[in-house]
This record gives sequence, C-alpha cells and structure tokens, in this order.
Amino acid sequence: MSLEIPEIDNCCEKETYAFFGLAAYWAQVLEHSALNLAIVLNLPGASLMSQEIFDNIYSTLTKKTFGQLLKSTKGILNISEADESYLSEALELRNILIHHYFREHAENLVSTVGRQEIKKELQLIISKFKRADKILEGIYAPLWEEYGVTEEFISEHLEELRVKAEIRDNDA
Repeated sequence: MSLEIPEIDNCCEKETYAFFGLAAYWAQVLEHSALNLAIVLNLPGASLMSQEIFDNIYSTLTKKTFGQLLKSTKGILNISEADESYLSEALELRNILIHHYFREHAENLVSTVGRQEIKKELQLIISKFKRADKILEGIYAPLWEEYGVTEEFISEHLEELRVKAEIRDNDA
C-alpha cells in the first residue's frame, strides 16, 4: 500500500467514500501509535519483561480510546507544547471524522462541488493524521529499541507479511 495521499481524480461518486475510508484507516494507524506509546511506557525494564506481562498490558490498554491513551502519557512524557497541541487537534479531528463527519457534511454529499470540498478536506485530515503519527513514532520508537523492536526488526516482520500476502494472492 502506498503511503502517499492519492490525488483527486473525480472518477466517480464513490471516490468521496474512498477518501473517507483512507482517512479512517489513518485514524486507526494514529490510534495504534498512541497504543504503542502507552504500552512501552507501561512495560517494566527489558530484563523483567515476559510474554505474560506484555499480554496483560496490551489487553488492558487496547480497551482504551485514543483520547484515553493520549491522556495516559501526558504526565510521563515531556512533549513540546506544539506537539501536544497538534495531537489534541488530531484527536478532535478523529472524533469528528468517526462520529459526526457525514452528518455535518450532509449538504455537501448531494452536491458535486460539495463532494469536491469533502475530498479536499479529507486529504488534509489524512495529512494531519500522518503528521501526528510521525510525532508519536518519534517518541515511542527509541523507547521500543530497549526491547529489541528496531527498524530492522519491524522491516523483517513487514517482509514476512508481504510474503504471506503474495503467497495467498498467488493461491487465489
């Protein structure tokens, strides 16, 4: 999957919903970054780590909302005021997107010009989610390295996923 935000090509009415789906996808990526951060902040030192401890922390934290995950990290980290503000904005955008977006854009949905505005706005939202994700990744990635989760480790696991997907596609 490409990490680039697609251009609007006005192919069809469903393009609006495709952009919404992509924005929802990036909202989930962002939420998972908040989860990655919350987990690593709650882990014991690497020498005390066990699968059971990890599973318990993971199980507890996956029940939390994006807002709760962000809030749980506030007292622990020194995040710049600008980054904290940006993450708060991303949280608000995520909540609007998931809970209110189409209701607030009802008139735009029945208008060609309105759907164009929606697609442009969704591109902007995607861009903001991606930037917020980079902020969180910049915080948690160095912390995870203590537990052996390095760029190389992640790349190896992504390659395993790609190989499995390719095998599945070839078998279809």
